[in-house]
Amino acid sequence: MSGKGKRILFQFSFVAVSLLFIEIILRYNGYKPGDIKPNWLNFHPVDSLYEIPDFYINAEGILIADSNRWAKKNIHINEDGFRSPDFAKIDSTKKSILFIGDSFTWGMSANPLVDSCFADLLRHETNYEIINLGIPVADPVQYAALAKKYISQLKPDYVLVMFFTGNDLMKEDRKIILDEPFYYYTNAGAIMADVDGLHFKTAQAAYNYFVNERYYLHQPKNIFEKIISTSSLLSRLYSVRFRISEKLEKEQVIKDSRISKKYLKQINAIAQQNHVPVRFVLIPEIKEADLSIEKYRQKYNDLLGDSILKNDWLVLQNSEAYFNDYPDGHLNNAGHRHYADYLKSVLDNYFAKKINFTLCV
Repeated sequence: MSGKGKRILFQFSFVAVSLLFIEIILRYNGYKPGDIKPNWLNFHPVDSLYEIPDFYINAEGILIADSNRWAKKNIHINEDGFRSPDFAKIDSTKKSILFIGDSFTWGMSANPLVDSCFADLLRHETNYEIINLGIPVADPVQYAALAKKYISQLKPDYVLVMFFTGNDLMKEDRKIILDEPFYYYTNAGAIMADVDGLHFKTAQAAYNYFVNERYYLHQPKNIFEKIISTSSLLSRLYSVRFRISEKLEKEQVIKDSRISKKYLKQINAIAQQNHVPVRFVLIPEIKEADLSIEKYRQKYNDLLGDSILKNDWLVLQNSEAYFNDYPDGHLNNAGHRHYADYLKSVLDNYFAKKINFTLCV
C-alpha cells in the first residue's frame, strides 16, 4: 500500500475509532439510541407506566398535595392540600405572608425539605406567619386561581408570587378542567397533559405521545430516522434541529408574554381589590442566572416592563452557584438562603415604612 493510501486508512480509522468512542461515552452517560429529548427534561421511558398520586386535582380544578401520601414521609400537608400550617391555626397577631408558586416554592431539592426552602427559612427565622401555596408544576393559571380563592379568604398582609422563567412563560393557554389534571405524575416523570395544542385525558396517552412522537425515535417515520435511531451520537446530532426550534419558540414567548401576563394581571387586580400589596419575584433558569439585573430586564422587557406590572416585580442578582445542575435545575440550599435573605429585607423594609407612616399620621 502506498504512503498516501496508508495515510487515508489511518485517517479513516482514527475517525471511526473517535466516533465509536463518542458513541460509547454517550451511552455510558445515559443517552440511548433514538433519544432526542433536551438535557433539562426529567423524563425517561419505562417498561410499565404507573401514576404516582402525590398530587391531584381537587373539585375546583386546583392541583394540591395528597396529605396521606406525604404523611408517610413525615411532611405535613394542611386541610387544603398545601405544605403549610393549617389555615385555621394562623396567628392573627403576626403579619401574614402568602406565597404562591411552583416547585421552587414547594421547596423541591431543598435539603431537608421542611427546613431549607426559602419559605420555611422565613417561617423559622422571622416573626412572620408564612402561608405556602407552592405546588410542583403549578403555572400562572393556577397562581391566579389560588389568588382568587385565598387572598380574600386568608386576608394576608403581603403576597409574593414566585415566577420561574423556565416554564411560567406560557407558550399555550389552558383552561381549568375540573377533575382533569394538567400534569400526570408518573414513574417516567411529570408529563404535561396539554402540549403542542393537544390535550391528553390519560397519563398513558400523554406518555405515548412523548415517547413515540416528541422525544424519542421509537417509531421512525422513514429510513433516515430509522438509521438515526440506531446511534446515540446520530440521535444527539439530529436533536439539534429540535433544540433550535424550541429556542426560537422561547425567544418568541419572551418577546410576547401576553398569556402569562394575563394571569399576573388578574392576580394584581385581586390584590388591589383586597387592599394587599403583591410582588412578583423572578427566578431565572440556571443558564441565565449569572446575567446582570440590567441585562435581564432588557431581555424580558415585555414581561418586566409592562405598564400595569412593572412596579410589582422584584428582580435580584443571582448566580449559577445557587442552582442544582440539570435535569434538576432547582435552587440548592444556598439559593434558598439567598432568596430568604432578600425577601426578608423586602418585607422588613415594607412593614417598617408602614409603621413609620402610621406614626407620622
